[in-house]
Amino acid sequence: MRKTVLVALCLLVAGAAHGQKNDIALTGGGYFNVTSPLSLGVAPALEGTFAHRIASVPMLGLYAELPVAGSFSSDIPTVSGLTLVRSYTSLFITPGVRVRLAPSFPLSPYISAGLGYGRFNRQLFTGGSTSDSTFAFDIGGGLDLKFLPFVGLRAEVRDFNSGGVGLETLTLGRQNNLFVTAGIAVRF
Repeated sequence: MRKTVLVALCLLVAGAAHGQKNDIALTGGGYFNVTSPLSLGVAPALEGTFAHRIASVPMLGLYAELPVAGSFSSDIPTVSGLTLVRSYTSLFITPGVRVRLAPSFPLSPYISAGLGYGRFNRQLFTGGSTSDSTFAFDIGGGLDLKFLPFVGLRAEVRDFNSGGVGLETLTLGRQNNLFVTAGIAVRF
């Protein structure tokens, strides 16, 4: 009887693991504006991601993903046109694709890319505020470490390339917004 229950439990766990086509992650960390020459610090950042597996072969999975990332008020001074900006916040929503290597292994690396929307809200030294929306694309990668059947830890680096908050690069008029985060991921 115990062997029958054990075999049934193993089949149930294997079926549940095969059925895990979705994952939701919440990560936190830091935001770095690596393009701006005035960017001297880091701002707190949060990212939430939903991904759905659309195809898989042994050792490789292809996912559609929706990352939503934002930075809190930074103390990074910038120049927007001729106005000195005290701080700013950012928001990025860039649906895209993720390619995961060894998705069923306990340690699983991935790369991702997407296209979408970026928004910056600026607090001016004069007390006012301004905001801009822009086209953004992202490229990134990460590593998932599974420690329970449906729960794991995630570490990720993602670069959101967008229009800027002021001093954009001279060549493309765009800036790199680097998010370095870690947190928890749940698969279902």
